[in-house]
Amino acid sequence: MNYRQVEVFKAIMDSGSITEAATMLRISQPAVSKALKQLEDELGLRLFSRTTKGIAATEEARALYTEVERTYFGMQNLTRFAASLRDRKQGRIVVSTIPALGLAWLPSMVARFSAAHPDVTVSLHSSNSTDAARLVGTGEIDLGIAQLRSEEYNLSRRKLFDLEGVIALPEGHRLTSRSEIGAEDLADAAIVGLGLDDEFRRRLSQSLDGAGVRYRSMIDASLGVTVCTLVAEGCGVGIVDSEAARTQAGKGLVFRAFSPRIRVPIYLFRQRGRPTSKLVEAFSASLLPPSPFRRDDGGDD
Repeated sequence: MNYRQVEVFKAIMDSGSITEAATMLRISQPAVSKALKQLEDELGLRLFSRTTKGIAATEEARALYTEVERTYFGMQNLTRFAASLRDRKQGRIVVSTIPALGLAWLPSMVARFSAAHPDVTVSLHSSNSTDAARLVGTGEIDLGIAQLRSEEYNLSRRKLFDLEGVIALPEGHRLTSRSEIGAEDLADAAIVGLGLDDEFRRRLSQSLDGAGVRYRSMIDASLGVTVCTLVAEGCGVGIVDSEAARTQAGKGLVFRAFSPRIRVPIYLFRQRGRPTSKLVEAFSASLLPPSPFRRDDGGDD
């Protein structure tokens, strides 16, 4: 596989269409089709099947896509770094954070930092905690900002702040009259949850199970914003972090604190033993915690 084939394959997977992939890459549709055929011939695999609605990725294509994303991420970093050398930039920092913090909090931190360091390039990436730790541990990125549950990675870490789990309710729900919600209040409720490995979901489940509360788990989503949308559409109630709640306030939703409080620590981490530039140190020192999630945001301190 060469880089062009990887680029074409990723574009097709991302867009779901050979035509759209050609548009994304600014090449002709026959060129995309030719590159795809060459890739399939070299691998000896059928990556897409044709349907009445277009093309559909095979199981092999989906498995390959996972590895391609990792490789492509690294190649993009290399390309950006080469460009910074060519343009003689004074420095570059690559940061990855969880989606909840990448919507508003981290962009605001980067804006403050960039105002003080206009010649520094800051690359922001979004990934789950596990991938962020892996990328920092292998030296592919400079800093990670996420949850960390173990010491298995070659990382040094510093706690930045806690994120609080809050209950998302659709407007008009019977529980919106309460200032905070306990486990018993969610008896027989339909729960819209984050992924099974999410810490907020895990702790909410522990609270509900510990109180002997029966509930229905209907839909899982990987992003807090998606949970909020599903709740607003009437699919149930959900638990999200306070930053996701802040960005979704006023969108047909009401947020209430959960009792007992669910707080998850967020860490800044880097590769242990790796020399750290003064720019990375300055960026790390510039990070401030989000504002507390207050009652007038739909929550409760």
